Amino acid sequence: MKIYHLLENLDDTYGGPAKSVPYLAKSLKEIGVQSTLLSIRYYDNESNEIIEENGLTWLSFSYNFVRKTRYSKALTNYLIDAAKKNKNIILHTHNLWNYIPYIAYSLAKKYHMPYIVAIRGSLYPWSLAQSSLQKKIAWFLFQKRVLNSASCVHVTEMAELEAVRKLGITSPVVLVPNGINLDEFNSMNSKDIAKQNLGLDKNKNYILFLSRIHPKKGLEFLVRAWAKLANKYLYWDLLIVGPIYDEKYHKELQSEIFKNHLEQRVHFTGMLGGEKRKDCFSASSLFVLPSHTENFGIAIAEAMAAKLPIITTHGTPWQEVEEYDAGWWVELNQENIDNALAEALACREYELKQKGLNGFELIQKYEWKYQAEKMKQVYEWVLGKVNKPEFVYEIEDKI
Repeated sequence: MKIYHLLENLDDTYGGPAKSVPYLAKSLKEIGVQSTLLSIRYYDNESNEIIEENGLTWLSFSYNFVRKTRYSKALTNYLIDAAKKNKNIILHTHNLWNYIPYIAYSLAKKYHMPYIVAIRGSLYPWSLAQSSLQKKIAWFLFQKRVLNSASCVHVTEMAELEAVRKLGITSPVVLVPNGINLDEFNSMNSKDIAKQNLGLDKNKNYILFLSRIHPKKGLEFLVRAWAKLANKYLYWDLLIVGPIYDEKYHKELQSEIFKNHLEQRVHFTGMLGGEKRKDCFSASSLFVLPSHTENFGIAIAEAMAAKLPIITTHGTPWQEVEEYDAGWWVELNQENIDNALAEALACREYELKQKGLNGFELIQKYEWKYQAEKMKQVYEWVLGKVNKPEFVYEIEDKI
């Protein structure tokens, strides 16, 4: 069998799917499942370090007309040609609301191919409320039909499954989490060397936020909490790592920082890759991601792999952070983020380190090899080669 993974974009700056899907493809390759990654090209000279390091097959296609639609004639022609020449093809899409899932549905129907739709957090209530009119139109025109006609819908946690069913989707739903590449964190620089590499003060501790600068990530809650505590904890600073995805939001954050005279206590690095990305974990003593919603939150998993204690929210599927005493998992509001950050900074060094070790124990079971084995079973099932796996839920199954 051959799997075609279809995504909006795969440049390193795109965010979680640009990391999780290549790692899935890498792990599938290691167990004999061939994958090709297909995406729309937003910019010239796009790159993806995971794809390059692991010799994965990636083709990117230019878009036509308006980028927001992700329409690509070249991608369409490529898929038609592949469908005519090959058997046992499965299309696995990794976003909603645009041409990518629609063309997969259309060609799967025409050429009798199975297709799987990964919703990647797109059907949570918070996500549906963003650009809601456009999504309502897309839902009516094609998106609900795409989901209800799929061989199965791929979710990464139970709340996503519940969101799918609440919207009246009757297709089978497969629950396979994202994973973590633990090998990536086997060799990390010492805290002092990492700080030196990033130009940070070796005498400071750092609170790390690593994600896109986008309203979904709730960074304003962390900035406001830090503004209330910075004068009390002079040996701590805030380190913000990630590309700017919303200029207006970034300016609002900067305004909050300047208003509270924190220009010297908050450090924006922009996008980091390779060793420097690992260095930001090594240099830090606490990780915070106060997202409104995440279907996994790869940066949270990476922080645990780097043995950092975690502060995150009920919008992420990480209740186990609380269960393992690996940090704080709270409902997202300003008071809760304020309190969690205050509690964390009041901890002694050995207490934070122990929480980090607890998180490291937790994350072991999320290694990518386990998720790839599950996904292989799903692919074999949609091709009719094996019985339904236990993590596939039909409409009549209780959740």
